Amino acid sequence: MIERADYAVIGGGPAGASAARRLAAAGASVLLFERRPMPRPKPCGGALSARGLAHLDFRLPDSLIDGEVFGVRAHVGERSVEARLDRRIAVLVTRARFDQFLVSKAEEAGARVLWQRVTAVETHPGEIVLATPEGRFTVTCAVACEGANARFGGAVAAPVDRLFCMAADVPVARPDAQAEQGGLLDIYHGAAEWGWGWVFHHGRYASVGLAGAASAVRRPRETLRQFARRCGLSLDGVSVRGHFIPCGGVRGTRCADRLLVAGDAAGLADPFTGEGMAQAIRSGQLAAEAVLGADARCGFSAASLAVYDRRCRQAFDRDLRGARLLVRAVRRWPSLLVRAGASDLDVLRRYLRIQTGESTYRAFLRWFVPRALGRWVRGKTKRLQHVPV
Repeated sequence: MIERADYAVIGGGPAGASAARRLAAAGASVLLFERRPMPRPKPCGGALSARGLAHLDFRLPDSLIDGEVFGVRAHVGERSVEARLDRRIAVLVTRARFDQFLVSKAEEAGARVLWQRVTAVETHPGEIVLATPEGRFTVTCAVACEGANARFGGAVAAPVDRLFCMAADVPVARPDAQAEQGGLLDIYHGAAEWGWGWVFHHGRYASVGLAGAASAVRRPRETLRQFARRCGLSLDGVSVRGHFIPCGGVRGTRCADRLLVAGDAAGLADPFTGEGMAQAIRSGQLAAEAVLGADARCGFSAASLAVYDRRCRQAFDRDLRGARLLVRAVRRWPSLLVRAGASDLDVLRRYLRIQTGESTYRAFLRWFVPRALGRWVRGKTKRLQHVPV
């Protein structure tokens, strides 16, 4: 037997749950496919930015918030500096519980959740057919939100770059003294030869992880153990998980006939930080709105769905290009740029405003690059003045 519905969403992460909720709220019959029952583990630091919170069309319960974040504690070598704003820049959430809650909100709106793995997607005139080990399902349009391991969305969107992330949740004694130190995220630049590290204090546990360019990964598990040890944490008996993060935008488009790609599968993660929850939530909503608009025009061709790709480019891609420029600059001049940022509170505070949605990478770079070059010129001039003639 073949089951029929209006729309299907593949993947129950933040993008998929947001798309399914928006579609179901409009009165459509929606099937949300997720291959593993929730709650399920997810290697992620769990920092949901203020931008991500603003995208939600409901209030996040206090019970899901592990802590509030007002700034960062940046570490470069033996030096560290703290920067904070007078407003919240993010909240800490446990991804297993957060993702489960988002799926429950999609169900609340009327979406039907199926804990089944989609094994095939076939596009036919007038419909799209999804196959799972349990059956076949026919819909008029589908949104692929499969995350990094994109099978179906990967045929449409090719991310510009990839990061590799490895993380673990380490139980800590209660109360966690670090978690009480003003709501700061600990970021360690150069924690590994291929990237940066973090320790986010969730109260009951600390999320410790490393992230960096996928092409430079060497012995990630052992490198994470060494990093955790330097931070006073032990990974003995703790599950360590890793995954790739498509980031930096895509080459080409994010839509095809009767199929759209959202979330990490659409290359929307920040290439500088690896953060992608805010973009995933918003892209899922934009995909749903494009589907509903195309339905109103009686068509689901790539041309009729192209409004989604245009809105993604306006909402994300311009700033992702700025983030890619910053990544390339840091890789080219790591000492100049990282040390300048880690030693200058004004630099860090301006960067934090990106996470609140008050600024963008492009605006940050326009301000930061002349400042960094000026610092470099002054340093060179000072050194030349001390050279013996």
